[in-house]
Amino acid sequence: MLEEALKRARGAREEDLADLLELLAIPSVSALHEHDADTRRACDWVAERLRRTGMTVEVVDVPGGRHPVISAEWLGRPGRPTLAIYGHYDVQPPDPLEEWVTPPFQPTVRDGRVYARGACDNKGQVLAGIKAAEHAFGTGGPPLNLRFLIEGEEEISGTSLPRFLRENADRVPAEYVLIADGEFTAPGLPNLLTGLRGLLYTEIVAEGAAADLHSGIFGGVAPNPLNTLAHVISTLRPRDGRITIPGFYDDVVAPSAEEVASWDRVKDEAAVLGLMGSRALEGEEEFSPAERTWGRPTLDVHGIVGGFIGEGSKTVIPARAKAKVSMRLVPQQDPGEIFESLQTYLTGLETPGVKLTLVKLNEAPPVLAGVDHPGIAAARKAYQRSYGAEPVLVREGGSVPVTVDFQEALRPMLMLTGFGLPDDALHSPNEKMDVEQYHLGTEFVLQLMEELSAG
Repeated sequence: MLEEALKRARGAREEDLADLLELLAIPSVSALHEHDADTRRACDWVAERLRRTGMTVEVVDVPGGRHPVISAEWLGRPGRPTLAIYGHYDVQPPDPLEEWVTPPFQPTVRDGRVYARGACDNKGQVLAGIKAAEHAFGTGGPPLNLRFLIEGEEEISGTSLPRFLRENADRVPAEYVLIADGEFTAPGLPNLLTGLRGLLYTEIVAEGAAADLHSGIFGGVAPNPLNTLAHVISTLRPRDGRITIPGFYDDVVAPSAEEVASWDRVKDEAAVLGLMGSRALEGEEEFSPAERTWGRPTLDVHGIVGGFIGEGSKTVIPARAKAKVSMRLVPQQDPGEIFESLQTYLTGLETPGVKLTLVKLNEAPPVLAGVDHPGIAAARKAYQRSYGAEPVLVREGGSVPVTVDFQEALRPMLMLTGFGLPDDALHSPNEKMDVEQYHLGTEFVLQLMEELSAG
């Protein structure tokens, strides 16, 4: 049946690409309330595609959540293992719009690549799995039991799917879980992930005078929240990249020398600079670029708002300003403990007349995944037979927040990977996905199902 399913998939590439373009045209930006209806529309689109395969599909509005969970299952192979496939139908905001060559929700194919917000993260990748199911059902059915667990809150670290998993673990068991929400280490070089960094995303609010003030009349005596934020940010992360939050590094577990050596062979300074289009690297110079991005914690500022930011000039001292600051965390660091430490630290960084408040926007713990189980061996063979390449074992600098909930609720054998490429511009303007990567992702999932069933 595998050969028939592969033949069907290869003959349906045009239709499968058309479906991807249709899904990408839905602006399912989960963070923005004005796109709530669009996000629900994307959910319904995905759920309908799963129903067409013949799977039993449930769309669940979890109490306290913002966007639904899609739970689909087919248990037609008694005695065979169950593979659960994860993905998300929500996307990041597309800003800045002026930097897109073509509009972010008008998907465009150029030079064999699909450009649109969500092309790689994660619509192209989750749809590759859905298409694999479609072609398997179209040729006699999958060789094992199949489940999909798809959320609409990944980009906001939402609670719906984590809560659903923990409350319904006995209803959605799975021996294996595939999370394809990443990218190859290099073109032609797939990977299997041994770990993911966690995330603590915060907002620092600085409040000064009761109202905006004229800088000529009050300059020199008025507290300035923007000046205070500049002081705070430069203190939290000085030029050497060493984060100054007390106790920040206490629980950091360093990767082994062997692990770092293997990372350095596949990710060097020249490659990183090329991807960034930057003149130089930043961060802790005593660590290699690979270790800085995969094995070290970070602190970055994502936006500062306050005062006057329009065209021309306006001499105003703002009454209020805020900065969005996140930390990527490595194994054993606890987001809750880091938040409390930062909260206490900020009290000592306040300037006269400016009060600082720390708000937690979202968090996700770091993850270490085992690589010595049958799922990894099956994934290795599936990559060799679909992409024609042996995957490497690496970590990932980004986060997939729900991973730890899968680990703790279902206790499955995890396969963390992805079909994107390093230059796919996730979260950036002109996000893309190579059309061939998308189609081969479908073939990978078909091969994986076969290998897991045989194993």
